[in-house]
Amino acid sequence: MISPFLYISLAFILGIFGASLTPLPPLLLLSILAVSHILAWIIFLKKKEIPALVLSLITIFLAGAALYQDHNTGYEKNALHRFNPDIYADFTGILFRTPSRGIDKDTLYLKVENIILGTNEKQIKGKLKISLYHTPELVHTRNLLTGDRIKVSAQISTFPGFRNFDSAPSEWLLKAQNLHNRAHSKSPLLVQKIRPEAHFSPIRGISLIRREIQEKIQALFPGSNTHSISEKGAVLEALLLGERGRIPETTIQALQKAGLFHLFAISGAHIGIISFILFSLFKILKIPTRISYILLMFFLSFYAFLVEGRPSVLRATIMALAYLFGKTFWKDISLINTLFMSAFLLLLLDPFQLFSLGFQLTYAATLLIILFFPKILKLIPRLPFKISEMLVLSFTAQMGVLPFIALAFNRVTFSSILLNCAAIPLLGIIMAMGFILLPTAFISLGIAQFLASILGFLIDQLIHLSTVMDGIKFMSFRVPTPYLWVVAGYFFFLLVLLLPIRSKKVRLTTVMGILVLLSIIIIHPFPVRTEHLCMTVLDVGQGESILIEFPGQKKMLIDGGGFPGSRFDVGEKIVSRFLWNKGIKAIDYLVLTHGHPDHLKGLISVAKNFHIMEYWEAFYPVQNTCYKKFRENLPSNIQHKRIFRGRDTHISGVRIQALYPPSGNPEVFSVHNDQSLVLRLEYGKISILLTGDIEEKAESDLVANPHELNSQILKSPHHGSKTSSSFSFLRAVSPDIVVISVGHNNMYGHPDKKILKRYNKIGATVYRTDKSGAIEISTDGEQLFIRTAVSQN
Repeated sequence: MISPFLYISLAFILGIFGASLTPLPPLLLLSILAVSHILAWIIFLKKKEIPALVLSLITIFLAGAALYQDHNTGYEKNALHRFNPDIYADFTGILFRTPSRGIDKDTLYLKVENIILGTNEKQIKGKLKISLYHTPELVHTRNLLTGDRIKVSAQISTFPGFRNFDSAPSEWLLKAQNLHNRAHSKSPLLVQKIRPEAHFSPIRGISLIRREIQEKIQALFPGSNTHSISEKGAVLEALLLGERGRIPETTIQALQKAGLFHLFAISGAHIGIISFILFSLFKILKIPTRISYILLMFFLSFYAFLVEGRPSVLRATIMALAYLFGKTFWKDISLINTLFMSAFLLLLLDPFQLFSLGFQLTYAATLLIILFFPKILKLIPRLPFKISEMLVLSFTAQMGVLPFIALAFNRVTFSSILLNCAAIPLLGIIMAMGFILLPTAFISLGIAQFLASILGFLIDQLIHLSTVMDGIKFMSFRVPTPYLWVVAGYFFFLLVLLLPIRSKKVRLTTVMGILVLLSIIIIHPFPVRTEHLCMTVLDVGQGESILIEFPGQKKMLIDGGGFPGSRFDVGEKIVSRFLWNKGIKAIDYLVLTHGHPDHLKGLISVAKNFHIMEYWEAFYPVQNTCYKKFRENLPSNIQHKRIFRGRDTHISGVRIQALYPPSGNPEVFSVHNDQSLVLRLEYGKISILLTGDIEEKAESDLVANPHELNSQILKSPHHGSKTSSSFSFLRAVSPDIVVISVGHNNMYGHPDKKILKRYNKIGATVYRTDKSGAIEISTDGEQLFIRTAVSQN
């Protein structure tokens, strides 16, 4: 068997995956595992090798399942994971990583030992991620190192995440990061350093080196504010140390669109570049090859500790060390065996890694490079400067990651195949100069500043590369979430190619299968049809976004949510993601009720991500920056309609009445809730009243025509605020169901308790997005069918 770890790892992976879907009772699982193991040995001793091999793989499968269940049970039972008071507590423990720096907050990684809550002290152990918001006292925590014992006053985050249909639980991200909980603290002054580690350790020394490197980079590339860093410095910090928290969001989005963001997560490419630089140096120094391999293993291990064992670095380093170890002691090694051996070791240490996107991308890209790089390279002409090799390397890596990128980010990028040919050599030059710059900064500030100016220019060119193909739409575009069976089928065919099959017909069929499934991911030829009228009120936090699916295929999106003053993009990460998960590629009708950011801001990304057929609004804020960005993303030839009271439209058998506002000058200089567009949908015997953020003044106007208001379903005006939902309005509507779009523990106190009592008094059933997540109500015109993303207590 040339690549034994291929079979071992696949069996182990399937066991982990199976246990995540259908856990078995631990005693039953261990019993089957023991029986299988014993049987495998008995059959092997009888020299029946194939049955023994099959039973051995079953044993490994069961071992993977048992390991996952053991880790998962321990995680779920961990006291810190289950600790969730809604007040501040004092956490004492040891930092297991150097504090991570960000644009508006830093992050502490604390190995908790005990917690004081009020007058009670509890011995609770676990790993806690603490967000520390920037204040003038920030320098107070930037002197902390790995191994420091600290006491920090913080509040456990009780935010449950955005709970929409088919969205992944936020807990999975914590699991993949091996963290038990997350918290936040409002000031660095709430962090108290008790004492450093009792004895100096190599890990603490490396943490000190890392901190000093960050300080030097920040000094050479200062930002506009104290303790901040420029964009160039943030990029260099990411490339050398894996610290991406200070790269501006606009730069990240441009890099993602171009397919170059992978260069900013230290992984195989970076380890390869470092290995090339060091190996070239060893050759110049005429160091024997085997000794060079040993030295290289030492330096790569040190570098892995310097970037503090981030998963992407750890994966790439283990793969490199396994390869170098093999080359040191054996003449020939199997790359496939080395690849799957590193995967097995990583999953043995942490089975949750299997569900990490980084893990999937790393191994998918590397596997495809090993499988197809030499074969494709033979088919194309050789170009100078290794251009052919770079193109094929980029192409094969893209073949591996494309399904995962489409699944996780709803993007297909072809531009990276070409851009990588320029970006990777440039990355190598930047990293080499960066490693020269850092020691120079400790010796001569003048020389360091000169080198920094050259580096700054090179980094500018790297960032500029991400915008070179912006005008070519087919080089990077968004796609609906591919079906899991398509992705699974794609990788099944890839695994078939790993088998020693000699039949050309079978191999050709396999390649054709791969190409067909890739085409399905790119085109997504599945129309989204709805039998009934369906309304989904999305969970977008403190804001509002509503999807209307008409009978047939037409779709309407009303508002897009958004957080004022926040960098979090609800439109990209929540609304667009929800629509893509439903297979939606185009929006027939995009509606803005009014220009407040909690309704408007998310539409900026929605307008950019989807093909919009028609746009509805009443008033528009002429001096609103957010609104201008949104309108810039709408196509110039879009059908634009001003909707005021009296407008009556029919879509797929559904009548849509505009009840408010009355017509007037559409240009406004300030936005008010009572400018909201109010729509009433009527389908058969069922009516839905969508009210935007109207308050009592608009409600009084509407009550003047009470026969137009009566509806079985009412979307609560202004998130259940006390300034809305007057008695006269509620009596006129007389709803059976009220849906409130509201954020968890929001600062406004929505929904108001008095308003909830009013809803209860009129006999309406209340659904809230902060309690139930997304709320879907569908109707055939006679009956109502309701489901929620979370069961409502």
